[in-house]
Amino acid sequence: MPMPPVDLAVVPIVVNAGAALGPLLIAPIATFFGILFKPAALLALLRRKPWLPVPIVLGGVGLYFLLAWAFAPAPAAAARGTAAANTSSLPIPEGDWTKLALKLLRDEQFAAKTTGVKPVREYNPEDGMMILTCPATDAQGRIFAGAAIQDVGSYIGQLFALDKDFQPLWKIEKHDDDDLKAFFSSPVLSLDGKSLIVGQGLHDDKDCALICVDAATGAAKWKVQTPLHIESSPAVWNDLVVVGAGAIEDANHKPTGDPGFVLGVQISTGKTLWKHAVNDPESSPAIHPDDGTVYIGAGFNGNAVVALRPESDEDLKGAKRELWRTAAPYPVTGPVTLAGDLVLVGGGTSDFVNVSPTPAGVVMALDRKTGQVKWQTKTPDSVLGRIVVDRGVAYCPVLSGRILAIDVATGKEIWSKQVAGTSLLKAGLAITPAPARPTTPAVPATLFAVSADGYLMLVSTADGTVAEKHALGAPGKASKKGLNLSTPTVRGADVYVGSETGGLRHFRKIDSK
Repeated sequence: MPMPPVDLAVVPIVVNAGAALGPLLIAPIATFFGILFKPAALLALLRRKPWLPVPIVLGGVGLYFLLAWAFAPAPAAAARGTAAANTSSLPIPEGDWTKLALKLLRDEQFAAKTTGVKPVREYNPEDGMMILTCPATDAQGRIFAGAAIQDVGSYIGQLFALDKDFQPLWKIEKHDDDDLKAFFSSPVLSLDGKSLIVGQGLHDDKDCALICVDAATGAAKWKVQTPLHIESSPAVWNDLVVVGAGAIEDANHKPTGDPGFVLGVQISTGKTLWKHAVNDPESSPAIHPDDGTVYIGAGFNGNAVVALRPESDEDLKGAKRELWRTAAPYPVTGPVTLAGDLVLVGGGTSDFVNVSPTPAGVVMALDRKTGQVKWQTKTPDSVLGRIVVDRGVAYCPVLSGRILAIDVATGKEIWSKQVAGTSLLKAGLAITPAPARPTTPAVPATLFAVSADGYLMLVSTADGTVAEKHALGAPGKASKKGLNLSTPTVRGADVYVGSETGGLRHFRKIDSK
């Protein structure tokens, strides 16, 4: 059964009209002065937005008169009423009650009565940081992620690395002399762990690059420029990294320029080894470890799954790059998952921003050698996030808030469960594998799912029951945009996940140190 509602602590919160209005008025002033006392940040901001001082000055004048009106002296009778309700005798100043309440509510929410994981650390150094990416980790316990940081009217990018204790190792907002663009693409490490590769750009961005930095220092190694955006997450095979560059589209999903392509780049040099036209390949590719075959989805105006040879143009020696292309009933924008000799993909009519007025989706299994469709299973909406497979069962996150369990061999539904309430599921799934089966029945595994409104959910693979859920947002900063898109990373007993307002979060199994 789903976890019952958490019992919330009752805390007296005393406010008056001025105190309630004050934070709304003071917030923009505080933001401005926060930047003002950071000269480097101020110079960078003014360099990007040279017109910014004009609205700030006009806004400051407006705020002055608004504050003067809001906090004007009350009539004598009203003043006597306020005095009668004065809280100055309380041991905690009135303004701190709200902070105390939020802290107690969160402590109660994350109390040790949970059965699976507990929050350990968070990294959220600045307001406006959204982490949409799936964190990458290495054998040393380092964690890497890309962020989208809210700027005036836009977003800028930041790439950073933390040690195992969540202490910053490095962060960059430039690559060479160019400002980074916001990250939707998740970073990936080279096989030797020395290089970190990631694409740049959100869906409205253009002229974005695939970049490579030194994993130890963040120093720039190389970049491959494109006229498009790279929301696809790279995949690595030997010295090759492959990624899709998605189309810049109008309101009807029609490309306004280049319709898209897939890039193969040599990691050690940054040399482009090949480029292959595929319509809107915003799906994250998968590469088979044995022969390097690349599998990727074609999104809007593509509606297909494509298999590509990994060799450079020079080594291909006239052979066709494309091994097969199989049509799909809908755009395939979800990441590709390999399961033995099958290629699993999800697609549908909705995307990460717009829910279709006629939602529909599909999970497809294709023969990886021939592209032949083995089965198709309809879903109530798009499957945008990563599909995970455990012991012959594929677990699929459906945008409408449902997880679907499918028999990989037959495509038949095993169970379907609404896990996110009225929220959506945009992020992919992660899984803790079940232990070896010493007896029957087997011990179920745990799925980690993230609802768009900002909760990490632990879901049983047995039947989709939600065992527990944890808020991901910062205290007092609930998700308002539904942009909790980060697919969790599970490494041993540790779970890492990004959020819209709470930065990067670290959870750990309760029975672990």
